[in-house]
Amino acid sequence: MSTTKKAKVLRDFRDAGTERSFKADEIVDDLTAGEFTNYAAGGLVEEVTSTAKPTDDAKKGDEPKKA
Repeated sequence: MSTTKKAKVLRDFRDAGTERSFKADEIVDDLTAGEFTNYAAGGLVEEVTSTAKPTDDAKKGDEPKKA
């Protein structure tokens, strides 16, 4: 069984070995463990751990308090 990793692409790049191209801010969910390890070591991708976005209520908690 093959497992894949989900990652966010940090900058545009092309894998010379596979001829596959990636665009910055793209989310890819089909990288092999080896591809992910190599790309992450090169600073090209980062692991995506959650797809949840902060709610409006969560964002309000970061606002500075008014005097």
